[in-house]
Amino acid sequence: MNTTTRNVATALTYMGALPFWLLTLAPETVLGVNTASVFLLYGAIISSFMAGAQWGTEIRGRGDLLSTVTSNVFALVAFLTLMLGLSVTALLMQMVLFGCLLLDDYRSLAGRDDQRWYWKLRLRVTVIVAGAYCVMLIDRAVAVSG
Repeated sequence: MNTTTRNVATALTYMGALPFWLLTLAPETVLGVNTASVFLLYGAIISSFMAGAQWGTEIRGRGDLLSTVTSNVFALVAFLTLMLGLSVTALLMQMVLFGCLLLDDYRSLAGRDDQRWYWKLRLRVTVIVAGAYCVMLIDRAVAVSG
């Protein structure tokens, strides 16, 4: 991968994490829309996108049967979280889903020195996103109990 493509991929990855924090720090409603609900929706979209990217890697012959199956399961779990609606359970499921996507990337990238930069990027951005989920989970738990 050339440097320009790598830089663009890095920038897009960080930009993809930014809305999680913007929605976490936003007021409860913006233009009459509940920002926590948008957070959940955005999480489902991004995790589905990532599962689709894994699917694409697998069907190009760069993966294995386990990753092919899990990419579909991950997309279905993302959809399930939307069916649960805005809840602590749905947010927890999405946070775990991002962890599972990271682990699948780790497994598929193991031993590939040419992809080490991508693994480090994925790890950093997953931690950033998980932090936003922690803040949102605390906010939801307080809202439910208060």
